[in-house]
Formats: sequence, C-alpha cells, structure tokens
Amino acid sequence: MDMKNRVFLAVALLAALCVSPVAMPAKPASANPVGVFISNTQIASNKGLAFCAPGMTKGCIESITVDGVPLTPVNTIQQARYFIGGGLYGSPCRFVATSVSQCEFPYLVILPSPMQPNAPLDTVVVNFRRQTADHPTSAINTVVVNGSLQSFTPAAPGVGDVATITAKAAEIHSASTSFCLGWVTEIDSCTVGNVATQRATNRVSLLLLPGMRSSVVPPDLVDETCTTINPSNNAAVRCIINVFEEQSRGGWIDTDASVFGLASTDRLTGAAQLKIAGPHYKLPVNGVSDLNLSYFRMFIPTPYLDISFGLTPQQANATTLPVRRTAGTGSTTPVTSYTPTANGLLVSSTGIGFSAPTMSVQRVLTVKRNQKVTATSLLKAAGVHQSLMFGTHKIVVNSRSGMSFRAKRYRFSKARTVHVTIRYKSTQTTTSERKLTVVVTK
Repeated sequence: MDMKNRVFLAVALLAALCVSPVAMPAKPASANPVGVFISNTQIASNKGLAFCAPGMTKGCIESITVDGVPLTPVNTIQQARYFIGGGLYGSPCRFVATSVSQCEFPYLVILPSPMQPNAPLDTVVVNFRRQTADHPTSAINTVVVNGSLQSFTPAAPGVGDVATITAKAAEIHSASTSFCLGWVTEIDSCTVGNVATQRATNRVSLLLLPGMRSSVVPPDLVDETCTTINPSNNAAVRCIINVFEEQSRGGWIDTDASVFGLASTDRLTGAAQLKIAGPHYKLPVNGVSDLNLSYFRMFIPTPYLDISFGLTPQQANATTLPVRRTAGTGSTTPVTSYTPTANGLLVSSTGIGFSAPTMSVQRVLTVKRNQKVTATSLLKAAGVHQSLMFGTHKIVVNSRSGMSFRAKRYRFSKARTVHVTIRYKSTQTTTSERKLTVVVTK
C-alpha cells in the first residue's frame, strides 16, 4: 500500500521549469556570490520554498553549499548558477500516539541553472530549518534522496531546529519527463521509455519527512477540513491523514532510480517499501545501450527496527528481513548486504532492474518445530505490538497448518511456512489485520 499519492504533489526538474517561477526574497549580496534561483510549483498545498528570513515560522532553507561553495538566493534565473525546483508541501499527519497536525514535506531538486548547464555539482549540503511549531510532527526525521546520501542529522522539537543533509549526485538515466522525474506521487501513471533518453550526473533530489511510515497503519483516514487538487483531473479531493513513526528519527532511503514514490508500509504485511521506476537500458553510447541497474539503500534506526520488525540490528539478515523486488505478480531477491551500526541497520541492495518495481523489506519469523512462542514475539515481529495502546488483539490460530495455542504459548507442529493472521486496533475505533509469515523448521 502507498500513502495515497493524491495527498500532495511535488515535481522534478522539467516540471519545475514549466511552471511560472516564484522569486524568493534575496539576501544581501556578498562579494562574488554564487547565485541560486528557486522556482516553486503552483500547487495549492505548496507553502513555497524559501531561504530563512527573520520571523519566518514555516520550514525554510538555512543554507546550501555545492562542492563547498555557499549559494546566495537571487531574484532572476539569469543571475543564477544553480536552480532549485520543488516546494514546501503541507498535509495533515500525526505520529501513532499524537493528535493530527499540519505537516510540512519539503522537496528540493538541486541542479545547475539552464543558464549555466555545465556548472559542476557533485556534493550538496542542505541545512533546512523545520517549522517552528511545538507539535512532535514538526520534525525532519527522515529523508529520501535521489542520489547518494553521505550523512543526515535530523531535527525535531527538543532535539534541534535545523536538519543537515549531505548528498552526492549519482549517475541517473531517465526516459521520462515533466512530473515523472525524481519524486512523484502518482508513479503508476508515469510512462517510462525502454531506453534512456537523458543522463544526469549533476542533479540531487531531496524529500524531507517527519518520519518513516508507521507500522501500525490504519485504513485511510480522511481529514474533512482539508482538500487538495488531484493533478490527473484537477478535481478537489479530501486529504488523507498520514501516520508516521516518531521512533524512525534518523532513518533514510536513497536510490539512483530516475523516479521514486513515497516510502510507505504495506498494511497487510507490515513491509517497509519504496516504489521506483526507470528505463531498462541506459542512454546509448555509440549506438549501444547497457542494462540499467540501480541501487536501493535503507537505513533503519534501532528503535524503528524493534517496533516495526521485532529485531535488533545484529539479528537482521536475508532470512529474518528479506528484501524483495516485486513487479506485477513476480518477485525476485536482489543482492543485498546487512550492516549493523551503532544506531541501526543499513540494508543495501544492488543490481535492481526495471521498469517499475516495488522494493520491500519484510519481516519473516523463523521458529523450530514445537518451539513455544509468546504473543509478544508474534506481535513484535508483525510490527503491531505498540497497537496495544489502542486495545486488545486477536491472533488467529491456523490449526490446519499445525499451529496451536496452550498455556499462553503458541506452537507450530509442522515444518512449513505458515501465514498467521493478527487482528489489532490501529486506532481507538478501527480494527485492522496483519499477516505475519512464520517459517517453521525441523
């Protein structure tokens, strides 16, 4: 499941160039400034990207450097060496145990200005000041990068006001235009050609979020006070309330796929996932096109790994937390490494082919035949243990597959794969269902 892509809209390079530019106030010029021009999309939910100014309460750009050179905002694109397209989008959201708030979702595409298309761009450092509200969701706890993330420092009330993201440009091959470059909210509607028509090595896209999607995912809840515009038919639709996880602070995803959606959670399985897209083949060189293979990396902070999958970083591997590349009804396992760190787990997959697969990270619980298993173990592995704050749960005993319950413990008597259904409260008033995969060994 995705995050209901109609919630809000952002664009990448060509879309930003096609809209009417909105000039941002420029700071006083320093000697020999390197100019950057900001163009905001004309979307109703866009509050407008801007450099910070006195009294500004919305999220804003504190500073940006490209290859160590600070950028200064300018009023016309003719003055700029670099260009930023995107927006500061707003939509209702909450963390699992908090009330609904109006969240901000900054999206920045950073690249050379059309006036100076060959300007170098390798490493970008963005210092982004979060909105000044005290609500817990007034945070930048997660980042998705179209490029290669080098470091990330989150920002949240009581923690820090400025998030710092350092990212390097990656070689990105694309065969799509307009709203189908970088982050898109309607990725399934994108048409991506079979062979790349463009190659970029000097563009970085950043999507900043309050957190990763919560593993306790309710059915879509609609905010009756909020409407947005569906870009496919320009009709007004109700905003969906996104549910994020505060424990995901410091989490991130990066990829060199030319198109990516919004990191989400599958309601039925609890899998963390990201849909990506790109051409099958790279831009031809001397008439020859190599296969276009991409990478996908996800850093999962230790607290989020625990509440979403019931694992420590040292317990995660290809057996307990497999990565899947799913396209249509087919699924493959890419080459993946699992690297525990002091703060979490880095999952890194390579050799990913296209055209529009979903990359997912899903928990599999492995137990020995007749081993006693507690309800807590099942709930944590399924990612719904924290839902106990909303009410009781029910673990459905799959007796046909050899599952039984006795003396407050569950047992599995047959060596096979068992799908265990868990009914839990995703809100105070809503019952949801989760299916946990249990592999029973001899």
